[in-house]
Amino acid sequence: MKGPNPIWSDPMTTELPLLDTSRINELAELFGDSEIVLELFDEFLQECPERMAAMRQALADGESQLMDSAAHAIKGSSANLGACAVQEMARMVEELARNNQLENADTFVSRLETEIHRLQEHLQAHGLE
Repeated sequence: MKGPNPIWSDPMTTELPLLDTSRINELAELFGDSEIVLELFDEFLQECPERMAAMRQALADGESQLMDSAAHAIKGSSANLGACAVQEMARMVEELARNNQLENADTFVSRLETEIHRLQEHLQAHGLE
């Protein structure tokens, strides 16, 4: 039997891949312009603070369904864009919420916020204003 997944044991120290470059290339080819892909990332990042606030409030209120909904929305959008680290952390938060395991969720929500900020910084360094 395998040992525990290191992401679950300490989500604050495990480095996840930031982006799926093949997915980003697919999107750029689909839209015919990498600037459009940056615009999609910009829209996603503009929505994240509201969704994270909803997630934090749901966590404070013990509302696992609301937390699940916010995490699911972030997971889906990040998956479509190829934002791997954000997607994975949102998936973990969603799973905790679906299993009503909110006692440990704060650490994962914090890591999700960290991954969103890491994505934003990376994109800003590469042309996103």
